[in-house]
Amino acid sequence: MAFEEALRERCAERIVPFKFGRALFNATFTAVWDLNVLRVDEAQGATVDALAEEAERLQGAAGQQHRRIAVGDDKAGARLEPGFRGLGWETDRFVFMAWHGRGDREADTAIVEEVDAAAQRPLRERVAAAEPWADSEETVRMVLDSSGLVAEAAGARHFAVREEGEVVSATDLYSDGRTAQVEDVVTSPEHRGRGYASATVLRAVEEALAGEHDFVFLIADDRDWPKELYARLGFVPIGRKWTFLKRPAPAGPA
Repeated sequence: MAFEEALRERCAERIVPFKFGRALFNATFTAVWDLNVLRVDEAQGATVDALAEEAERLQGAAGQQHRRIAVGDDKAGARLEPGFRGLGWETDRFVFMAWHGRGDREADTAIVEEVDAAAQRPLRERVAAAEPWADSEETVRMVLDSSGLVAEAAGARHFAVREEGEVVSATDLYSDGRTAQVEDVVTSPEHRGRGYASATVLRAVEEALAGEHDFVFLIADDRDWPKELYARLGFVPIGRKWTFLKRPAPAGPA
């Protein structure tokens, strides 16, 4: 968690302390929720109403249309979750999974090559455009550009599988020299089920271990199936975090 938050801070243009933690802002990518978020560092005494009021005060003053709060304490997040749901906010739980050695799923990492970020971009654009949040080409561009900012700050390396010269599966590896994070795993829908995601993830792990990193982890949606795949590859759950989101109100009629 400290690795991820340090990376997020390096991408912030402004950080504002508040009663329960710090609010991070990036005006270049103002619509990217992960870069514009209230991070709760001290959950004791934090209530749903107090946190929602702080989000309204801080993000509202910044002219942001969304409200987003991240809680790294699993028990505090679970305590707050029903209240945020009651306010109509979206709630998500993510699981941190650490590499503990090969699991029962194997993959041919020889099919994976290291590429530059530009080689991955067409695949990431196609997959992102199909996401529920992709309401415009500008939104997709902003999200992918912001991902590039994070990748650059993390000294990312990029891995991919190609078919007929086209990148069809990709994974990134972030590093601070000791800790490594496997991130942004994606495969085109028509190429899923072929073991490509497994191969790119395991190749990233191999490279992290070869680089003498003493801790390798990834983050998965705790309510979605990919965490089961990662478990079979050798990752085990070690902790959880929560995020709470109030989406921008839909635009009214002209």
